[in-house]
Amino acid sequence: MTSRITPEVQALVGKKHGPFRVDVEAGAIRKFADAIGDPNPAYRGPHAVAPPTFPTTFRPEGPYPEMPEDFGDVGLHASQAYEFERPIRAGDSIDVSITITGIYEKSGRSGDLVFIEREIDYIDAAGGGRIGIGKWVSLRRFNK
Repeated sequence: MTSRITPEVQALVGKKHGPFRVDVEAGAIRKFADAIGDPNPAYRGPHAVAPPTFPTTFRPEGPYPEMPEDFGDVGLHASQAYEFERPIRAGDSIDVSITITGIYEKSGRSGDLVFIEREIDYIDAAGGGRIGIGKWVSLRRFNK
């Protein structure tokens, strides 16, 4: 297999985007809980606690370190995981940073696959303490 990871792509490892600020609103938590079909009353009201996967909604306003647009035929989500020091709550302001921590490739039945690993830090903007971390893996597929 010829390497799909160019020097330009490899140079993204270690690149950090952020922090960018996310203000957590009770209505957003409720809408997310409704979307995932979870009726837990803790996810509703002015003091709502966010479901564990709620940070999937956190997006920067501008571009962040990413593969070139023409890199691969298809981009796919591979996995995500979270570890929290405390729950995310309505009223929180969170500083989010995304760092590309690894890029590697494998050969698959449908073509070559390039995996991109990211670590996401969630920091309490008011107190500076870590709320948690996330790990997100996506991939780009290259048809044979």
